[in-house]
Amino acid sequence: MTSTPVAVVGTLNMDTVVTVAVRPGVGETVLGTSVRERCGGKGANQAIAAAAGASGVALIGTVGDDDAGAAMLANARAAGVDVTHVGVKGDTSGRAFIEVDTSGDNRIVVVPGANSLLSPDAVRSALDALDPRVVLTQLECPPAVTESVATWCTDRCTRFILNPSPVAPLPERILTAADPLVVNEHEARAYADSDTDLAEALLRRTTSAVITLGARGCIVATPGRRSAIAVTPAAEGVETTGAGDHFAGILAARIASGADLHDAAAQAADSATAYIANRHRLAD
Repeated sequence: MTSTPVAVVGTLNMDTVVTVAVRPGVGETVLGTSVRERCGGKGANQAIAAAAGASGVALIGTVGDDDAGAAMLANARAAGVDVTHVGVKGDTSGRAFIEVDTSGDNRIVVVPGANSLLSPDAVRSALDALDPRVVLTQLECPPAVTESVATWCTDRCTRFILNPSPVAPLPERILTAADPLVVNEHEARAYADSDTDLAEALLRRTTSAVITLGARGCIVATPGRRSAIAVTPAAEGVETTGAGDHFAGILAARIASGADLHDAAAQAADSATAYIANRHRLAD
């Protein structure tokens, strides 16, 4: 059986993105300047990014039996992602509602829908069939799914990449298995046992870590080595939604191709910067 380079276990959501001048406060109504729908979800976003960096990327997840689900499957296929192991369950696909203001800051509400129906048994069965070299997952799926992915990877000695977003408590065995743990500064503080040196603190709980710093690039930490990777900052007011998912997907693809984590992170950072710039160009 041929091994799949990257398997991404995660969510598929249809995003509704509303652009506003100022995000509303409690009880306040504001007028939006634009609204659009796009295929999203951290799992789908990361799988599509990984497919841009490697051939043979598979997505494991669940959509509903609705137009949104069909559109998301078609979108992933068109990007080169294998969706054989994306099940169709329930009537309603996952949805995300995203407010973006003129500074590029966003606020997101996610309704899981069919994503909540993804089962650990289905995930294990898919991973057995795919036999991936690298598995990437996040925390939008049910907790039992995350645990099943970590356990499968540990049992098979398969590279396990964890992007713990949104932040949630995790058993120590899951954090220990992550290689790397991919977090932003907020997430890093949630999982570190000290604020003085986040990278060093994370290494006490996991095998390796990548901390993304937005316009300041990222920090890569492995036992005995630390790298600070700079990037070209995005222009003021540019929407950066999805850039973190793009980074994680490219990182997984580069690792699957045999790249060292530090080199893989540098390539992922460059690709995420280009991704933001391209979205800005298309929006103009």
